[in-house]
Amino acid sequence: MDLRELLGRFLLLFFSILVLYFFSNRKDNATINPLMVIVGLCTFSLCYLFTKIEIGVGIGFGLFAIFSILRFRTQSFTVNAVIFLFATITLSILDIMYPFEKIELLLFFQIIIIGFYVIASIIVNKKASKYLNSVDVKIPLDESFSLNSEVIRKSIQQKIKIEDFDFRIVLINTAANEIDLLVFY
Repeated sequence: MDLRELLGRFLLLFFSILVLYFFSNRKDNATINPLMVIVGLCTFSLCYLFTKIEIGVGIGFGLFAIFSILRFRTQSFTVNAVIFLFATITLSILDIMYPFEKIELLLFFQIIIIGFYVIASIIVNKKASKYLNSVDVKIPLDESFSLNSEVIRKSIQQKIKIEDFDFRIVLINTAANEIDLLVFY
């Protein structure tokens, strides 16, 4: 594999991951950390390295063990983040391992994976097209406060001057006497 081919494969992967990242972060209440993009790029690099040197089975099991330990030592991921990671790892392995002589099949697989991902993101995140922004709002909780939707709406409108919005109750904190809301507008 020459440098031009390697660069072409890398650019294909990079733009594929950018498309996935864009459609992953259209959801109003959960976004994917941009550093997760590096997982796909690292997988690409590792697969390239593994094709160039002799590696025993022990290295593969060692990497599996490292990722398993990381799984239990880090925060839990959303379904969206896990699917994004799986898709980027799959694309990176395809990009580096698939024979260049069959580039049309590689592009076919790329388009299919990205296409299904984009369609699924649009279907799952239909609400994102209506409300593109979100903000955290805290509302004081006093004795006369009611969890009625209209009462909460009026309290939100007093805090932030917007008319068309939706909200979700994140936490009712009785110790601090406040309600944490996520407001979509």
